[in-house]
Amino acid sequence: MRRRLSLLLIAVSALLCALAAPASAEEVPAGYTYEEAWFTAHDGVQLHAGVFLPADRKPGEKHPTIMVIGPYTAPNNGVTGAVSGGPNSEGPVIRFPELFKDAKILENRWAYVQVDARGFGGSGGCFEYYGPNEMKDTGTSVDWAASQPWSTGKVATWGKSYDGADSLLAVAARPKGLAAAVIQAPGLSAYTALWHQRVHYATGRYGTTPLYTVDDLTPPQNGSTITSPEYALAAVDAFKQNPTCRTDAMALMNTERNRDSGFWKDREPYKLAAGATTPVLWTHGFFDANTKPVHLDVWNALKGVKHAWFGQFTHVRGHEPEVGRKGFLEESMRFLDEHVRGVAPAQQDPAVTIQEGNGSGRWRAEEQWPPADAQTWRLPLKGGEYTNGPGNTGDGSGAGNGLWTLTKPLPHALHLAGEPAVDAQVFGDNVPDVNVVAHLYDVDPKGQARLVNRGATAATSPQFSDLSFSLYPQDWVFQ
Repeated sequence: MRRRLSLLLIAVSALLCALAAPASAEEVPAGYTYEEAWFTAHDGVQLHAGVFLPADRKPGEKHPTIMVIGPYTAPNNGVTGAVSGGPNSEGPVIRFPELFKDAKILENRWAYVQVDARGFGGSGGCFEYYGPNEMKDTGTSVDWAASQPWSTGKVATWGKSYDGADSLLAVAARPKGLAAAVIQAPGLSAYTALWHQRVHYATGRYGTTPLYTVDDLTPPQNGSTITSPEYALAAVDAFKQNPTCRTDAMALMNTERNRDSGFWKDREPYKLAAGATTPVLWTHGFFDANTKPVHLDVWNALKGVKHAWFGQFTHVRGHEPEVGRKGFLEESMRFLDEHVRGVAPAQQDPAVTIQEGNGSGRWRAEEQWPPADAQTWRLPLKGGEYTNGPGNTGDGSGAGNGLWTLTKPLPHALHLAGEPAVDAQVFGDNVPDVNVVAHLYDVDPKGQARLVNRGATAATSPQFSDLSFSLYPQDWVFQ
């Protein structure tokens, strides 16, 4: 059947997104012991780690280490945890129970360490939303674990969403002990979490930084830690920080749309991962509306061994059924066995496993993505004018009020692989910072349109702007 390709260029105000959902509380996994540990950041801030070691470890035995760094492991589960999983009254919170239950890390004697990001749990300091001190903390944490008497000296970071971003920040920090990183749906920076090319995400996203700030200021203790002086110190330390760190998070992060401004200049340290040689395994869904898939710049700039799963899924972990393919944990452990334990894998996994949109949703292997043989194809946009108004959107069952460009039925299949880009001239009616959104659709022979991709920017001039902006990456077959 022949299909049409359609592009809608439309001005709208926001996109809907969801808050990250941390895991529910778990008991100490069978076969492991748990202990609290404390160490100091580069600027004197107290950092906390929860350390899980094999219960039957022999004296002097050393373990390869998986480290999670993030805000979701406070003893009481924190405010963000309580939103979805309820408070935790006793014992530690386990962020990634699947590593114990499904990946069976005990079989190969892994240590598992959870470090509280600054401002959360037992760590002092102020919530930075992937800021420069947080990046330095990731390096300090990795090297602290690598130097412990129970460690082999090699650490892998593991995370999804917020702690996925901290896993990438560890790559950017380049600590000596970092041997590999597993990065799932990372947030990258506060800017990419809140903005897309000068356009703020949906109304709900304005609540993200206040929620994390409340979590930062909320005492972290539960019944098991209520008498701990270190946790008490962390709770008090939250109120000793410069208050501008929190007004920045709640106000300026949500109002400064210009990424090249002085405010944002040093607040995206993930970019320092460019050129890093740490082996990386990355997953991201093309339809992730939480931590959007705006990762190709840093992904392409990594210089070490890199593997990826990219596909038609949302904000989920790599092993969850919504991904549409089994084997993520198995591949992850082969990856970590090779780069952390030094064990040659029993099978070679492809560099990139990519899922095509449309049709059967076929998964295929690529040496790189976007593919090396990809070519540019240009679709001229139709001109015109329209009047925007409240509720105007290209989503849903109705057509949005905008400028539609529709191709003739395609004579053959067309495979999109990469980031589409829009070049347009926009004339406004003396309205500054008009949001301009492009939606790409796949239209079937019956005229039913399916949203394939989207992207946005804000016109800089109230009267005229030459715009060039990217849509999110996608791999889709129009057929």
